[in-house]
Amino acid sequence: MDIQQASHAPWQKMIQQCFLSLYELPDDKITDSDHFQGYDFVFEFSGATIYLLVNTVVMQANRQEVDNPRVREWRKEVVNQLIKRHAQIYQKNDSLIVDRNTVTTDKAVYFIGLTSLSINHQDDQLGHSSYAVGYEYGSRFFAEDCVLDLDDEQSILQVFSHQNFVDILNQLVTPSDLTTFLDFHRRQLSSFVSFQNESTLLKQFLQSPDFHHRAIRVQEQLIDNELIEQVELRLLKAVEPNQNVYADALMAEMQKNTRMWFKLFNSVLERYYEAGRPLPNEQVDILVDESMYTYACLVEKILAYRTMDQDSRWNGYVRHEHSYHVFGRHYLMVFYAQDDSSSLSAENVRLSYKDLLSDINVQLQEPVMDDLFLLGVEFRPCEDSVNTEVYLDIFHQAGSLIDESTQRLYDRLAQLQAQL
Repeated sequence: MDIQQASHAPWQKMIQQCFLSLYELPDDKITDSDHFQGYDFVFEFSGATIYLLVNTVVMQANRQEVDNPRVREWRKEVVNQLIKRHAQIYQKNDSLIVDRNTVTTDKAVYFIGLTSLSINHQDDQLGHSSYAVGYEYGSRFFAEDCVLDLDDEQSILQVFSHQNFVDILNQLVTPSDLTTFLDFHRRQLSSFVSFQNESTLLKQFLQSPDFHHRAIRVQEQLIDNELIEQVELRLLKAVEPNQNVYADALMAEMQKNTRMWFKLFNSVLERYYEAGRPLPNEQVDILVDESMYTYACLVEKILAYRTMDQDSRWNGYVRHEHSYHVFGRHYLMVFYAQDDSSSLSAENVRLSYKDLLSDINVQLQEPVMDDLFLLGVEFRPCEDSVNTEVYLDIFHQAGSLIDESTQRLYDRLAQLQAQL
């Protein structure tokens, strides 16, 4: 057995092909006293830190030697080594463990172990060949073959195969959705809940109330602050018992809309970069760290443009949306007017977006929002087809508290505008 701990090539490729690349800490930050030392990769999200241990395992074996019991033994040995390595590293960080136990922090911590298993064959007739072994673990494996330390839920090492974790990242395309699943997975382990494998557990998670409860909690906060009247009915239906078919259909629609959102969002980032005014990293982080449900709602409003009457398209119109991931994030969606003289034309909005965001900030004072985004949406006919292209502008302003005199001034201006 050839075990290559922290062989970065396949893992770096995995990181570079998903959102994790935005959050990977460089070596100089990994060594900060605020982080656990000794892990192969560290990712810092807005609300969580993920520590990764990896094993790239290459087996030398004849074809006749490879069968299910043998592969199970290899997996057992590899995972046990990961578990021991995690335990040793974790204990070496005892001072940070004490600090974390005495200081209240909102930032969650996850420890992930990943394994990659491939087999090299040397055959006299066929020569040398190699292939990766696809596998998953499931709860039974950890109950019988590799016993995890479940005494402290926060320090549990959550183990996945490389292929399985890539699939999880592809389906949970945002940090917030990933960490929600990691919470769900860790609870199943610590509660000794039986699950066949991680893919089955992921499907169960996507159908479960756990996935939608975040969005419901945010809406309940908005109701408490009289910003909306009720929780969306489809969210309530999705968490009802025996609604798997409905939940599956809703999830499929969300994933489709999320893919559309990222295609649109990536085109914005590329366009801004090529124009020499890249979107600030802080804003990119906020927008990437949304939930799939938020993306779905944003895209739904964009798609609804097709059903709008001609007057609305000609004069432009505004829609409001909020984050379903965190309370305190608000989106003003301006659908640009076809009439260039309209106050909602693309040119006028690009010149006056600060005033528009300031107006929204005035309206959202009880409580003050954390982040306000203006999304300018423009529909242009394709030059070489009958299709329509969508272009997006992104503007941001942090929410801020305004004093009473400024509030009175805004109120007076609003009254004057209403009289015009």
